[in-house]
Amino acid sequence: MRKTIKLSGIILSAAAMCLALAARSETLSPQDRKAVIEANKFVERGNEFKKKDSLARAKVEYQQALKIFPRHLDALYNLAIVCVDLKQPEEAIKHYRHYLDLKNDDPDVWNQLGVLLDEKEDKAGALAAYEKAVAIAPKFGRAHHNLGVLLEEQGKLDEARKHLELFVKLEEEAGRHTGEAYYSLGVLELEQLHLKEAKMLLQKALDTDPSSAFYSNALGDVYLAEKNPNVAHAYYQKAIERDPKFAVAYSGLGDAERALGDHDKALAAYRKALELRPDYGLVYYKLGLMFEATNPAEAIKHFESYLHSGKNQQHREEVAARLEKLKQGSKPAN
Repeated sequence: MRKTIKLSGIILSAAAMCLALAARSETLSPQDRKAVIEANKFVERGNEFKKKDSLARAKVEYQQALKIFPRHLDALYNLAIVCVDLKQPEEAIKHYRHYLDLKNDDPDVWNQLGVLLDEKEDKAGALAAYEKAVAIAPKFGRAHHNLGVLLEEQGKLDEARKHLELFVKLEEEAGRHTGEAYYSLGVLELEQLHLKEAKMLLQKALDTDPSSAFYSNALGDVYLAEKNPNVAHAYYQKAIERDPKFAVAYSGLGDAERALGDHDKALAAYRKALELRPDYGLVYYKLGLMFEATNPAEAIKHFESYLHSGKNQQHREEVAARLEKLKQGSKPAN
């Protein structure tokens, strides 16, 4: 599940910027105030370039502002955002950390730092950042969402549920019916095979955004778990119509075709998933199972591809055992 970075608005007014900096960071001396006013000119130019999507130019302007006043929080914040947009996460992390050295109680920045650390697979760092965000702002829904998703990935389902349920509650209390909130909690319910609850939440998600391939695909998973492959098939098809490059939906479609007894269509769907995502380990696992009884050599090839993919490794021990059995069976008798 995708994490969401909630960006605060970029401050455009030089006067407002100066006041915001003073209020958020420190009481400025006359010399510092003069430096901030000069730095604000570069931040404003950076903001204008950012609005025009001239990200490299915006970055230069924010860096110039920081040369004039290194503690300029708005320049640091906006520079980090631009680095994220430029696909420079390491540099963005550095700027967020610098910002937090100056202002440690900003939940939005803790949340955004958590997202970047999460994407770098620094799960311990991400967890600490999300926890810091919700400790500072107990009603910061997006941070609860991101924390809940991470806890779910770690198998801490009860803790995850607490944060995801709170995200739903906060969104509804604010008058927002947010698809992402229903989706994330619905996926957790599905993982625990609470199919009635999962179906209700995922349908709510789809109602908020009928164009979402993710929501249609998840409903397909629910119906497949209910052993209703015809309906599941329809939802997977909807997901693919909405995103023709959605490999996960092709994988689900293959599962539905297998349940319906159409081996050839299942094989075509799985191959399409791998065409889109060659490292999709779970599909190699499924193909290995498909060929295990009828074509041991093909099964061996797919099981080995699964192990080499490094993805979806929850079946690793099972696959190793199946491979050993297949290889033993393929050896000529003495």
